[in-house]
Amino acid sequence: MSTVFNDVQAALDARLASMSGSLDIAFPNIPYEPAANETYLRANFLPADVVQAAVGASGKDRIDGVYQVDVFTVAGTGRTNIPDTIADHFKRGTNLTYNSNTVRIINVSINPAIISGSWQAVPVSINFYSYMTAR
Repeated sequence: MSTVFNDVQAALDARLASMSGSLDIAFPNIPYEPAANETYLRANFLPADVVQAAVGASGKDRIDGVYQVDVFTVAGTGRTNIPDTIADHFKRGTNLTYNSNTVRIINVSINPAIISGSWQAVPVSINFYSYMTAR
């Protein structure tokens, strides 16, 4: 049984967890309650459709997607350099491997900040792709 989707997410999660610093990270489907007034990150794995990348019934498939890391800071406290730190950690061309599946980072960008209650979230979008055996 292939575990490529889990492997791709695990490679990205591991890379985020290896980032230096002491920020808490809220990973998908794991209970997390942010500490009051403490900056934290929230990871989201957003895969796109799998497409055939090579000719033939056994040709490789390609999965593209976005690994979005939301940087939560207390609203009204100004800008933070954490989105830049994340972008540097996932710089274009970085290859990540998990269970012999390789994920390549295409690019990183940030999106407009969103303020909700006492929090400001800055989404950092990490675009990636990976090849896998046809299913």
